Amino acid sequence: MPFIASFLKEVFRNTHITYFERNRCFRTLSLLQPALTDNCSQLNIMNDYSFPDESCYVIGEAVIDSSLHTQRADEEFFSYFGNDVIYSIQRTIHDDDFPRLKVLLDNIAPFEIRKIALRMKGINSEFRWMCVSVSLCNSKEPNYRLRITDILSLEQLFYSCQYKISEFHQILSMIEELSFEYSFETERIKISMFDCFRTITLTDEPLPLWQQKAVSSGWIPPRFTETFDKLCSDIKNGTYKFEYELESALLTAGKSHELNLFKGVTRYDDLEHKKVIGIISVISSKYKSKETSSSVDNSYDSLSGLLSKRAITENAMRIIAAAPHYNVNFVLLDIDNFTRLNADYGHLFGDEVLFTVANIIKSAIGTRGIAGRISGGGFMIVIEETVDETDLRSILRAIRTKIDWAFSNRFENLILTCSMGISTYPVDSKIYDELFMQADKALFIAQEKGKNRYVIYDVSKHGAVEMDTQNKIAYLNYKKSVSNHINFIGTITDRLVSGNLPELSQLLDEIRIQFALDSAYIFHGAAMKPIVSCGNSSDIDAMYIFSDSYNEKFSGDGVLAVDNINELEGRADEAFTAFTSQNIMGTFQYLITDKSKIIALISFNYINRFKKWSETDVNYLTILCRIIAAVL
Repeated sequence: MPFIASFLKEVFRNTHITYFERNRCFRTLSLLQPALTDNCSQLNIMNDYSFPDESCYVIGEAVIDSSLHTQRADEEFFSYFGNDVIYSIQRTIHDDDFPRLKVLLDNIAPFEIRKIALRMKGINSEFRWMCVSVSLCNSKEPNYRLRITDILSLEQLFYSCQYKISEFHQILSMIEELSFEYSFETERIKISMFDCFRTITLTDEPLPLWQQKAVSSGWIPPRFTETFDKLCSDIKNGTYKFEYELESALLTAGKSHELNLFKGVTRYDDLEHKKVIGIISVISSKYKSKETSSSVDNSYDSLSGLLSKRAITENAMRIIAAAPHYNVNFVLLDIDNFTRLNADYGHLFGDEVLFTVANIIKSAIGTRGIAGRISGGGFMIVIEETVDETDLRSILRAIRTKIDWAFSNRFENLILTCSMGISTYPVDSKIYDELFMQADKALFIAQEKGKNRYVIYDVSKHGAVEMDTQNKIAYLNYKKSVSNHINFIGTITDRLVSGNLPELSQLLDEIRIQFALDSAYIFHGAAMKPIVSCGNSSDIDAMYIFSDSYNEKFSGDGVLAVDNINELEGRADEAFTAFTSQNIMGTFQYLITDKSKIIALISFNYINRFKKWSETDVNYLTILCRIIAAVL
């Protein structure tokens, strides 16, 4: 029997089956002989899976356009449905259910959230009932956000939660403490006790009435009136944590006075829905203690619920000082344009953003790390024991994607993104200060490249951070590549003014080398044949530029940067075919026009590799293309 229990535990840990299926197995096992159940208990099999997180029922999230192409999605979505679903989500939906989804998409209103049950199949080709939450992200060019959850797993989770709640009720019924709860919506305070499966309410009335009645009835001695008023004030104002000790007859309805300890915390379901919860204890004079928990309060940021700057720093330094044998990742996260967000939408909304981002971080790292708020919109995350860079990237992508989606339905013009810089112990350094500054440098690079991304520090790519004269504080010296690009543009401009510009083929090649590009072309004329090329075959054309579906993608300045040409499939097929035939994976292009007529096209490309165009590089290449256009 011990062998069977051990074997089953290992199977469940390493096999991808749903929470519902796993618990069905456990229910079957529980009907077998007691010896097996005892062994399962000893191995904590049930405890491993008895109270799951949302990963047990959330299949994933994605944004699709009106043609049902996947614009972006999280790791869980692709893990379940496979990468092929990026071209059309329709192939995952049962034929009989798809018309209902189409009707919903055609009729959904902005900021509305609709739900629909669909049969969908994953990479195992098995159809399962899913609950799909749909919202309209953009009404001009319709994009729809889908959140997909497994209905069977949700059902099983409900029963599991009910069972766990009944356990907690039994435990609470054996404890003498009472609970209290204050609702900001009803402004009522409720004091309760537990009796097995029942919750017995002793008080349920408006907070001001409860406060006034307690004082006027003499349940609060005069010397404790001020303390009681402070308690009520903290409850009403939603103070993050509080603790008060006072003599009262509140729990005996005036029959006798006793020393009570009120401990409470403000709990946020979200910024608009919060409540105060706490416990009331009767303190025996024999065991009376006046120690406070202020040190605990100081360890947490009151708004986000994450560690304070001091606490996260001390914990990070302690982890490094222990010289662990595994990798420790330091992540510095900044909410992009957070100051502007506060100015545009108000500080209350800014607080909501901080609270939401903190919860996203906590959900993404789970038990694998710790996090703290270190500045206005800045956070520090310490992640331990990542398997490899792919494992780390999956966590970072989850954070970035969920922040991007968090308020997508709130305001039409709101764009909420984040940038992250990452360093790794002991790969990059074994010194805390240096690791922090390496992550800070990577964060700076992420912001310079256009924000809404993460950069993992690499000394060979990004250069070393330097130490001060006492060899203690690392400081940044990152401007090298930016300065090189600016100096290059300055040199080209000087040569243009002095009339010493090289031939176009040489100039194009210098630009290609300076920005580490793979090929460059200048197409011209009605046939759009290359008049200058470097880095690849010249036996091509750019006739696709005359397709309205493609040239309408250029900005008013005649600029287009495509990070991944796969996004053109089904939208600009002529251009997509031309790029794939040349193995071009990303392109920056500049249109040269005369009275709205296209006369030339400048194209810089990445071949057989994907790389996101940074905002600064796009600006620099635009300037250089204007110089080339002037020459032409």
